[in-house]
Amino acid sequence: MNTSQVNVKNTTPEVSSSEILTAEECAELLRVSLGWVHAKCRSRSRNPLPAHRIGKYLRFRRSEVLAWFDSTLASAKRGRR
Repeated sequence: MNTSQVNVKNTTPEVSSSEILTAEECAELLRVSLGWVHAKCRSRSRNPLPAHRIGKYLRFRRSEVLAWFDSTLASAKRGRR
């Protein structure tokens, strides 16, 4: 019997554990309270913070949070003119 291995390329990018943040780590990164983070994740919030729900847990990608922060700063600067 001829058995050969098939190489399957993983198309999912690898994410380091430092890239994934808990709600507490996200609050620490943004230097805000945990309650503020939870409030900004609600769907009825204006410009909600990008979060991923895993069951009852919220998780955040550091890159998405920083991009959200940058876009929030940019829109605030545009609104001041």
